[in-house]
Amino acid sequence: MPSVLVTGAGRGIGLAITEHMSRRGWEVYATARSADALDSLDRLHNVRAVPLDITDRSSIAALSDRLPAELNGVVNNAGIIVNGPVEGLALDDLTRQFEVNVIAQIAVTQAVLPRIRASQGRVVFISSVSGLYTTPGTGAYNASKYAIESLADALRMELRPWRIPVSLIEPGPIRTDMWADVLADHDRMTEHLSAEHRRLYASHLAGSRKLLGRMQKLAADPTRVTKAVDHALTSRRPKRRYLLDFASRAQKAVVAITPTAVNDAVLAAATTSR
Repeated sequence: MPSVLVTGAGRGIGLAITEHMSRRGWEVYATARSADALDSLDRLHNVRAVPLDITDRSSIAALSDRLPAELNGVVNNAGIIVNGPVEGLALDDLTRQFEVNVIAQIAVTQAVLPRIRASQGRVVFISSVSGLYTTPGTGAYNASKYAIESLADALRMELRPWRIPVSLIEPGPIRTDMWADVLADHDRMTEHLSAEHRRLYASHLAGSRKLLGRMQKLAADPTRVTKAVDHALTSRRPKRRYLLDFASRAQKAVVAITPTAVNDAVLAAATTSR
């Protein structure tokens, strides 16, 4: 039975990937932090729940006691979103954005690569279209996804001698609890800004909230992600990148050929309330 490690499997995309791959006959080592999530995962067929705090180096080191000698894949999914105007970002929040979305993902990958190499397995990163272009108010999250895109590209080239594929999954909004809570998260972010920053960025904050509401309604089904991950783990010719819908592919192409000044104006207008 092939095996895969999935991080951040307690909910959302990670849980959907875990359920899908377990149904496909894979043994899934599914990580989560909370006891409730671990209990729920343990009840799933072909799933072994693994307690893991991906920001804790000792927790990552303990993975070696819980994983098989050969691992056929790792899906780096765990992540958070820190939003808000750059001027108003708390530096501790910015640090945590990179700690969870970038450093921890590489730390987990480093920890399991000997097992991946032993089985000539696969490495998968759940990235985002947010790693392909930047929007106002999400600079911290965009930057973390740009970083993981670059590191994954480097890793893919470095692992060529062992024929270990590295794939990036680049979804847009996906219908999960994270996107269900996106407006509440935006409101909490606004509350934590200083009064001066709320005044300075009032139009942007209102416009961003409206845009998030529209995007929330367009969120796609998680099966788009699970099918892409399945292909990345099982196909004889896995893709380097998986853009999951026509709108994302079109947006990437338009941004690539449009002058920066025009992109700036369009995105600023889309996130400003008049």
